[in-house]
Order: sequence, then C-alpha cells, then structure tokens
Amino acid sequence: MNAALIFLNGHYNLDRLDFYRQEIENAVKDGFPLLCADGGIRIFDELNSHFSVDFKPDVLIGDLDSSANSQTDARKVIEKWIGKTDKDMTDGQLAVRYAIENYHSNRIIIYGGLPRHDEYETDHFLGNLKLLRFGYTLTKNDNIDYIAEMRDPLQTIHYMLSEVRIERKNSGIQRVSLIADNSGVTVENSQNLRWDLTTFHVHPDLSNALRNEFIEEAEWVQIKLSEDSAPVYVIHNWYDPSM
Repeated sequence: MNAALIFLNGHYNLDRLDFYRQEIENAVKDGFPLLCADGGIRIFDELNSHFSVDFKPDVLIGDLDSSANSQTDARKVIEKWIGKTDKDMTDGQLAVRYAIENYHSNRIIIYGGLPRHDEYETDHFLGNLKLLRFGYTLTKNDNIDYIAEMRDPLQTIHYMLSEVRIERKNSGIQRVSLIADNSGVTVENSQNLRWDLTTFHVHPDLSNALRNEFIEEAEWVQIKLSEDSAPVYVIHNWYDPSM
C-alpha cells in the first residue's frame, strides 16, 4: 500500500510522544509522505524539541491561520488552491485530496483527529472522522484498494470497506465497536470477539455494536463484511486505567 500520514490540528497526547516519534520514523523509513493540515505541524515542534530531532513534514497545506508560530519548516508549503476557499474545503480535506492526487496514496493514516478536551471540539472530531470516508469517495471509481485509519496512542479507528484484522496491543481489555453511517452494513463473519458478529446487521440508529471485546486469549480479531455491505467505522480502543 502507498500510505500517506496526515497530521491534523487536533488533540495529541503529549504524555505519549514516543508513539508519534515511532510512527514518523517508520514512515520515513518506508518512504511515506508526511502532510500537515495547518496547525498539525505543531506536533513536529513538540517532537523536535523533546527529542532533539529534526523531523520535517513534506507538505504543509491549508489557510495557515494556525501554524504561523511554528518553529518547523515544511519542505513544501501550499497556501492557496485555485477554485477552493476556506469554506469549500477544510484543511484536512485539502491534505487528504493532495495525498491521493499528488502521491497516489491509497492508504490514508490520520493523526490529531480527536477533539482537544478543553475546547469542546466535537464538531471538529466528527468532521475529521468523515475524512476517512472522504478519501474513499475520491478513489472508489478508480478500482483500487483503499484503507483509512485514524491513529492515536491508545486507539485506532478503521474505515472498513471489506475486512480488517486487528492485533492485540497490550494485555488489557481490547474494545471493538462498529458504527454505521447508513442501513446497509452487514457482517459476514467475525473471529475472536466475545460477542460473535456473524450475519449481524449494524444499525445506523442503534448502538447495538458498541463495546465488544477480544476474547481473553486472542491475539487478534478478524471482521469481514458481506459482499454487498456498506462500509463501517471500526473503533479499536485498548485504554487501560492501570497504565
């Protein structure tokens, strides 16, 4: 998969900077581009200062109203797009579109999508979540495999089109929730979940597929959608209060 990492102007867990450092180092090693949507570049400031490194995003894109005081220089800065304004597209949408159109990325990995807890950014989070689907709308007519994830130190949100395999992250409880946008989501089969989802219909108006769990001894979970199923969000959360 040709992946691209996109850093949004949202919540970053600064107590777990090692997570972001490892993600960037792995991406650089694999040759995957790093894109910042405006204020998302501030996580690079944090990492460079904390670890005395020199991480640079390949692209900084957006209206740049949130990145003016950044200490990090991007390799390429894109402020204006002809035919698009700050009301036509969000900075995150610009970043996703740029990754797909200019890097031909078919795997989008997003960071900083969660709301900052002191700013009540529920609207931003819901919009950021839709970025996973937005990338799919840009690629679905191209007959290519598309994968999208929103990653955080203790959670990954997958936009599942057909199937997903989720690995255990630690010895604690591994929670798995499915959330549908529409009524056409049906699971063909699942493996290693406490409550089997085989033939299960994920209802868009009911919370009937939340807080499932890995069975205790399982190292992975597999979920496969029916052939004619609509996509679904799969949230894997491995938060452990004792950590």
